[in-house]
Amino acid sequence: MNDLLHLGALALAAIGAGSLIGIRRGVGAPEIAAAVLMLAGMSDAMTVALLPPVVWFAVMVPTAIALAIRCRVPAALEGRRAQAGGMLSAHLALGLVSTAALILLMAAIPATGVAGAGASSAHSHGGGSGMPQVLSVALGLGAILLSAIALRAEPSWLHRVHHTTMAASTVAMAAIVAF
Repeated sequence: MNDLLHLGALALAAIGAGSLIGIRRGVGAPEIAAAVLMLAGMSDAMTVALLPPVVWFAVMVPTAIALAIRCRVPAALEGRRAQAGGMLSAHLALGLVSTAALILLMAAIPATGVAGAGASSAHSHGGGSGMPQVLSVALGLGAILLSAIALRAEPSWLHRVHHTTMAASTVAMAAIVAF
């Protein structure tokens, strides 16, 4: 089941990144780079694991902060009209943080899986043993909520495809951790 969720999350992320490249208005190189970074991190973490999850976390979180700062810079300082892709940049920034957190949480799952760990895991770790599941569910629900807001704000069907596939990919990754 986890293999199907991994494959689904990667496929959805690839579709989302592809649709982002097709959007002409409000998308710049930083947004495309953020989507490619998420796809690369997910691909590595879910397949060959060339880099440790903490490295992906250390790269994605500062990138998310930089992207969030970029979308908050006043339009007057940029010398152009208000950025049409403000929601897109914010969505990508939060997507980077969610992806980074979920990559770390997936790495914390034992090889036998969370369900296979059984009661001995809960006993030896006390009350905090369910925290990865709670956090992953919160990240999945947050992605759904943000995508619903973005879908109402974005006019283009490519924007909508991007937001929907990003949310679905995040939910698939969250399901890997939660179940």
